[in-house]
Amino acid sequence: MKERKREKEKWSKFCPKCGKKTNELFDSLCKDCFIKQTSLIDADLKVNVNVCANCGGYFKGKGKERTSIEEVVVDAVMKELIKRYGYECKIEIEELGQEQKENESRAIVYLKVNAEIKGVEIEERGDVEVIFKKETCERCSRIAGGYYEGIVQIRGMNRIPTDEELAIAEKIAYASVGEADFVSKEMKLKEGRDIYVSSMECGRRISKQIVKKLGGSFSESRRLYGRKDGKNVYRVSFSVRLPTRA
Repeated sequence: MKERKREKEKWSKFCPKCGKKTNELFDSLCKDCFIKQTSLIDADLKVNVNVCANCGGYFKGKGKERTSIEEVVVDAVMKELIKRYGYECKIEIEELGQEQKENESRAIVYLKVNAEIKGVEIEERGDVEVIFKKETCERCSRIAGGYYEGIVQIRGMNRIPTDEELAIAEKIAYASVGEADFVSKEMKLKEGRDIYVSSMECGRRISKQIVKKLGGSFSESRRLYGRKDGKNVYRVSFSVRLPTRA
């Protein structure tokens, strides 16, 4: 009697879409039907990517972070899937390639998506259309506006640096600039040279490399410049002192 009851309960579930009897339902569907109706990469999914009209770099949103087309697409697809299926789903996205025709405002990025949704593992391959929108990235806007956060002031210890030393220091400065950083301007002074850079981290890195190569020491001093997004913004002067020559 109990065995018949258990057998009846075993087959008490069925898929309303295909009629298949099953022990498990996922969103009221059997596993096969659930997989078929779960879309990871929609054919009409389109992603907008900003491309800088000046430097040609790709960036997200307001341009605070330069990136690649693939990174923007992966991020957009990830957010869409989490929006659809919740934060508890596991998602891995692999970028498989890109097709872009010269001088066209669109591209195709090929993806492979592996996801675990409601305990069901699903794999799907597909392509996502990318639409480019020309704007100016924040980095280029800052360069055009002469923006800087640090000044590397190259001087000699009780002397004037030689032209050779200043040339070496200049090469070091540009070699030490990261992709997100830039040199705003240089000022040639009779006592040395001032190099204006986009961030205090960049100024510190340049100063360390100059001292490492040419010797001497450097110190920092900062002053409050203003506030942005509720935070204090400082400008930092890096005083590089080249050693006394024998």
